[in-house]
Amino acid sequence: MSLARFRLRFLLQEIDLPQGDTVIGRSATCQVTIEDPLVSREHARIRIAGERATIEDLGSRNGVQVGGALIRSVHLLHDGERVRIGTQEMVFCVGAPAPISVRSRTTGFMCHCSECGHAYPLELLECPECGSSDRTDEDTLAGVPSSSTQRDWSLDLVVEALHRAESLGRTEEIERVLSQARFGIEQRIGNNQVVERPMLDAVADAAATLAVTRGDASWGKWLLSVYASIGSVPPRAVGQSLIALPLSERHSLAPAARRVVESVSSRGGPRTEDRESFAGIRALGEAGPAGA
Repeated sequence: MSLARFRLRFLLQEIDLPQGDTVIGRSATCQVTIEDPLVSREHARIRIAGERATIEDLGSRNGVQVGGALIRSVHLLHDGERVRIGTQEMVFCVGAPAPISVRSRTTGFMCHCSECGHAYPLELLECPECGSSDRTDEDTLAGVPSSSTQRDWSLDLVVEALHRAESLGRTEEIERVLSQARFGIEQRIGNNQVVERPMLDAVADAAATLAVTRGDASWGKWLLSVYASIGSVPPRAVGQSLIALPLSERHSLAPAARRVVESVSSRGGPRTEDRESFAGIRALGEAGPAGA
């Protein structure tokens, strides 16, 4: 009797896992190489031994998740389990490979199960929670301007990694993750796509905190420019953090703060719930030289 066939479904392709070890990481020497700053050079190892498949974290900085939980030791893999390494989501498959939909899908976006409401990557053929194949946004494709139901999966994962780095107090890692978030946010804005406010606010809060930690207004200028571009006001906590910058750095934020005020005002002014935050940003703009 032939052995079962083990595969990883990843970015609309399926990778065969041979008997023995398959190392996943950022290094070109790995059997599966992932270009992702959140992935360690040698991040994880999948070991196939007969009919048994296991995955092990190789001491990575950001860990390995299976089914949404960090693994603490060697984990026995089962068919259909989701493995997350860095910002990348993979599905472990046993047996014959599942057919890939002939329609073009993007792994950058999520769809929602119409049965249980669970969000999952578009390339999966059915909901990993309840098994239903019915979706609420089935026709969402890459290259189409985003609607309010579309969600950037990679940015969502970056925010999750950002929270983890903050909880560990790893300043250098926070900056690396912020750089990745910055790229994703600017890309979506450049493509006239919606950036979900909870996600943007989480990134802005981390950027403001990092700016104060470094005593450098650079990240503050960037986050204010983002809110100015979408005509919105950053959370009150962000403005309060930026006020804690050294005086010279705080003054350098004034032009960016004024652009936020002008952008929001041109769209009819702040919402009722944003008025206090708006007043703080306006005060920040008035604190610097008028001609700056």
